[in-house]
Amino acid sequence: MSDPMFTTANFLYIASVSALILAMPGPTNTLLFSSGVARGFTRSLVLVAAELVAYLLSISCWGFLLLKLLQDQAWIATVLKLGAACYIAYLSLKIWKFEKSLTPETSITSRHVFVTTLLNPKAFLFASFVMPPAVFLDTSMYFPAMGTFALTMIPVSIGWCMLGQIARSGSGRVPLISSGVMLRGASLVLCFFSASILYDVVHKAWLHA
Repeated sequence: MSDPMFTTANFLYIASVSALILAMPGPTNTLLFSSGVARGFTRSLVLVAAELVAYLLSISCWGFLLLKLLQDQAWIATVLKLGAACYIAYLSLKIWKFEKSLTPETSITSRHVFVTTLLNPKAFLFASFVMPPAVFLDTSMYFPAMGTFALTMIPVSIGWCMLGQIARSGSGRVPLISSGVMLRGASLVLCFFSASILYDVVHKAWLHA
């Protein structure tokens, strides 16, 4: 019998951190929102399925690749965590300054969402930081973890489509997201998340020094 077991703590961690990252404005969410504005909520739901397939594929590829590399080069984990922290800090700054408005595009397809999500840097974060390493070692961890991710991603993505529908019923040309408290608050949360990763790296380096 395999030692790794998917616990309630694993579920809560993956669900909460994934929800935070998935809720942030990004390329995929921009497409979902745009489709909601241009085509309405119902017709945009098919894009969520394309996003889910792309994320599961990308996270799995990143996870198994990183696992293979880390078997021989343990220092890669530190470098990757530093890279993840820098990316989140960059995303935090970008969201803080986010003031762009969208003009609805009517040509958003499942293929566009699939390719955009497949190349989305968020997938690397899920594989390298959110998912426990055991997820890519044992199927008793892999399937529950991916199922937890899917259960988290679907409602968040549906929410972005719904925001587009709400915007559609208004002027049809609105800001992607409020530039007030909601946007700045999301930026600060990401900043804290980046700092926590940096602390983890520095703390472990200090212990092994």
